[in-house]
Amino acid sequence: MDATEAARLEAERLHRVNAAAGGDPTRPLAFALQEASNRGLDVYALLEGDPQLKGGKATFDCQAGGILYEDSGSDFERAFLIAHELGHVVLEGGMLDVVTVNVEPDRSLEDALVGVDRVLDYGARERREVKMDLFAREFLLPRSMLRDLHINDGLGSNAIATRFGAPLAVVQQQLLDALLLPPVGEPHPTGVGTAAGPFTPDHTQAQAAAHRGLAFQLQAGPGTGKTRTLVRRIEGLLADGVDPTTILVLTFSNKAANELCERIAARNPVAAAAMWIGTFHAFGLDIVRRFHDRLELPADPRLIDRTEAIELLEDEFPRLDLKHYRNLWDPVLDLSDMLSAISRAKDEVIDAAGYRALAQSMAIQAGADQDAAIRAQKCLEVAMLFEAYERLLTARHLLDFGDLVALPVRLAEGSVEVRDALRARHEHVLVDEYQDVNRASVRLLKAIVDGGRNLWVVGDARQSIYRFRGASATNIGRFAIDFPGAQAAQLGVNYRSDERIVNVFTEFACGMQASAGALPLNLQAERGSTGAGVELRVAGSADDEISALAASITTLHEQGIAYGGQAVLCASNARLNAIAEGLEARGIPTLHLGSLFERPEIKDLLALLSLVTDPRAAAMVRVATMARYQMPLKDVMRIIERLRATSPAPLDWLGIHVEVDDLADGSREALSRLSALFAGVNASTDPWPLLAGWTIDGLGLAKTLYLAGDRQSRIQCLAVWQFLNFCHRQPRGQGIPVLRLLDRVRRLVLLAEDRGLSQLPHSAENIDAVSLMTIHGSKGLEFDVVHLPGMVTSGLPRNNVPPRCLPPDGLIHGSEGLTGIEAVKAGHDEEEECLFFVALSRARDRLHLYAYARQADGRARSPSKFIASIERLLVRPVSVPLQAALTSKSMPLAITWQGRPQWTDIQVNLFERCPRRFLYTHVLRLGGRRTETAFMKMHNVVSDVFDWLKREHETTIPTVAELAARFEEAWRSKGAIEHGYAEDYRRIGKRLVDFFIESRSRDVAVPAPPISLRWAEGEILVSPDGVAHGADGRVTVRRVMTGKQRSNAFDDIDYAILQLAAVQSYGPHAQVEVTYLTSETIQPMEITSRKLESRREKLQTFLQAMQAGQFPAKLEARSCPRCPHFFLCGELPGGGWVQEKL
Repeated sequence: MDATEAARLEAERLHRVNAAAGGDPTRPLAFALQEASNRGLDVYALLEGDPQLKGGKATFDCQAGGILYEDSGSDFERAFLIAHELGHVVLEGGMLDVVTVNVEPDRSLEDALVGVDRVLDYGARERREVKMDLFAREFLLPRSMLRDLHINDGLGSNAIATRFGAPLAVVQQQLLDALLLPPVGEPHPTGVGTAAGPFTPDHTQAQAAAHRGLAFQLQAGPGTGKTRTLVRRIEGLLADGVDPTTILVLTFSNKAANELCERIAARNPVAAAAMWIGTFHAFGLDIVRRFHDRLELPADPRLIDRTEAIELLEDEFPRLDLKHYRNLWDPVLDLSDMLSAISRAKDEVIDAAGYRALAQSMAIQAGADQDAAIRAQKCLEVAMLFEAYERLLTARHLLDFGDLVALPVRLAEGSVEVRDALRARHEHVLVDEYQDVNRASVRLLKAIVDGGRNLWVVGDARQSIYRFRGASATNIGRFAIDFPGAQAAQLGVNYRSDERIVNVFTEFACGMQASAGALPLNLQAERGSTGAGVELRVAGSADDEISALAASITTLHEQGIAYGGQAVLCASNARLNAIAEGLEARGIPTLHLGSLFERPEIKDLLALLSLVTDPRAAAMVRVATMARYQMPLKDVMRIIERLRATSPAPLDWLGIHVEVDDLADGSREALSRLSALFAGVNASTDPWPLLAGWTIDGLGLAKTLYLAGDRQSRIQCLAVWQFLNFCHRQPRGQGIPVLRLLDRVRRLVLLAEDRGLSQLPHSAENIDAVSLMTIHGSKGLEFDVVHLPGMVTSGLPRNNVPPRCLPPDGLIHGSEGLTGIEAVKAGHDEEEECLFFVALSRARDRLHLYAYARQADGRARSPSKFIASIERLLVRPVSVPLQAALTSKSMPLAITWQGRPQWTDIQVNLFERCPRRFLYTHVLRLGGRRTETAFMKMHNVVSDVFDWLKREHETTIPTVAELAARFEEAWRSKGAIEHGYAEDYRRIGKRLVDFFIESRSRDVAVPAPPISLRWAEGEILVSPDGVAHGADGRVTVRRVMTGKQRSNAFDDIDYAILQLAAVQSYGPHAQVEVTYLTSETIQPMEITSRKLESRREKLQTFLQAMQAGQFPAKLEARSCPRCPHFFLCGELPGGGWVQEKL
């Protein structure tokens, strides 16, 4: 149990005591004053702005024993201020004067780990205020009381808010905590934990903590008690009389910073509040704010995340003269890749000018080497975007994450005055997880410590697993170079693991690249050996591996090891999701949210939200599968067809149940209930209160899940809480709030920026279920038993997949003599070893490794190369038991076709990409909304001109004037005419059209009638974009694409369809040619006769699947969030569907 939860429980206890003594919680001000009186505290109400408030909302005077508070707002708001100050008295002993500047009664228990909140954290003082806000809310409105009122007395959130005179948002947040988060108790005795080491330090810990003077590096292997040693050093400094305000403690995660704060505050609460404890990024922001005038920034500059940075650059993108990264359709992923390269440069304190210089040097050195020249050109294109990005950030006074360390480094290195100020303020600097520092962090440390004096760092080079953000184990080896005269020592006792486990990971450490700059790893296993060896279990297939894993977990559980004491670690999220699904199918409870926005219960809420903005109410097809709103598919389609036949506005579907004939009575009632759910909702409705109200009252979802109580419902509770927590705080912006939220969700999923939301809330640790997490996520944790599947070739170590935007040669510090791609590969190989080392060292009692011998195609799969170095220490069971899954198959749609359906080649291509999207788009014709960017509007203009050319000039070339006039007409009706960079988009669109005309001028165009390909199951109609006769009499069939060619584009089924159509209509010698307008290239298409026949057979299987109603969803990380049906994709309403002839 963490300190914040302990504070809430103490507040609840005080509430019960106060209520038992006659206090009335429905009179919150009197209730709070009663508690203050019981403690002998004087309470005074003062006018807003009274000098005695010292600029705050409330104060506590420890000498006078009095609370002063601002006399404004409701009685509840006044009571909250008093209760907040009571928290300081109760939890801190009333030893400090306090000025409370602001309170947030409806604040969340945890920040959502996404966007800005993923990186930044509260300082020690802010953490105190968060705890006091939660204490105050719990004292006035205990979760247990609200839960009883809601569950047992049937009161909704509005009724409860009225009874207690509390803001609705405060009551809703407290109810969400009460109903969706697990009840708090003592952690499971064999659950997840963190290593703390012994209460009495061993001699290596004591010596390290006692060091004073020059820079000191403590190398702390797994389970050796590094955090306890760091805390002991801080306690030693305080015992020496060091002023706590001069102590700076830096770490790399908000979680670690919070843990340190709590450990220090347990014995020294006053000192903990006075010292600076936080992440490097948070410290950098503190420096930026302190010296904002020197940086020509406002006092509190706004920080933007990756999604906002992309929005900032999207309009600039078309103005850049790009070739390799040119994308005129949807440049989001290209921008993301380029921003990753820019972020990596900032980790090395390289600005745009420095980036360009490195790229230019590459271009010079490339000479006649074409590959090297292309790499240099790509780096120059990134430099071009970097320069534009810097201009935009500067002009708008914005910062991104990379700036938070890079800017303070430049500032401190360039100003003696700033350096002196920082050194005077931070006399003692301690750094946790030093192996995770990047070069920018090292340079910042060098600037703020005087030659390294009083610098104390702890880390383990072998656990350096964050190469993507510039971390490198080489900083451990370079410590004495960066800080001359530095001393190094290591901790010598492992308190976590069984001796056999310690032997395995120390054996592996001998051959690790990261060991080169570190002291030899010689650890004594304090626990000795229990006799259980480290096992390697080899199964047949990948699915058999999951069966073996399930059998092992079950056996251990039967032997008395709780599910909550076991963890499964994977190198990748993809394999983790497959294992989670497999374990659940075998009846094993897991703690795993997966992709939050793609969970069924979250998609239900997103589908409901989309009904606020979608005029055609396409999400009705998903909503109709929810228990309260169930309707057969035929009724849903009658509603959607009615809306499609009109031009509805958003929410016009409300009340449609009285307008549509032939609806079943149950459907009318379901629609009536759905309309009631949306009562009072409009375009300006904020998503969070809407969702909170639905979850608690309108849907009764929170109550239903709470009362269910089974393990699946508990995980759903956590997912819904996490989703609402994400929605609680959204970036500022213009437009319809619900639409902004839905667009942000799409973009977060597309950019994989939503992964932080898969981390479970802290309170989930009390659930007895197997933890599933990536190896990255397991760092710093320990478990009774660790299961490590995927120990096969390309499983771990994973294949090296270089970033699309490689760093310029010489950018990465310590990679002298290597090209950018060589430096990336070297870092990857070292990091994979470190990942394996981290995974091996998480277990206390048992460690089981798993591999499989066969791939899906039956070929042999070799074990991981990491196994060889530790194989002599592994135990291989004679037989590997398997636990079968409970299989369940999704039912096909009961569809009846009236006549033989007819499809276009483009439609069939969509079926290949995703059968479910094909169903929604072309069978059910749901339409659906996709955000039209300026790029897409430009393409709409180009498509409109193409349609005109095909109608009016299929075999002729229009005059320049005709073409220009038609383009202008299309631009005025469909273009991004109101966009700030409209002229740039117009220019690009016109060039696409001009190149198309140029490409047609090479030979003689002839009419290109549609071509029909027929099967018994359906017909495919192919419409070439053009047909021409060359001078040699050969027929060329053309396809025009507005983008640029993908490397595997001709593998798509629509190209094979075009080839089949060309051969059928124009003979075996007909040539198919594809024109790519963005890259201005023309590519002849070659498909072998064997491959073409294979594609023909594949087409028939597609048509057969359509006939059989088989439309499974094909999940793809880069396609799904772009799909118009992303929020409604899932199970279909019941009943069959009769499809009229298409």
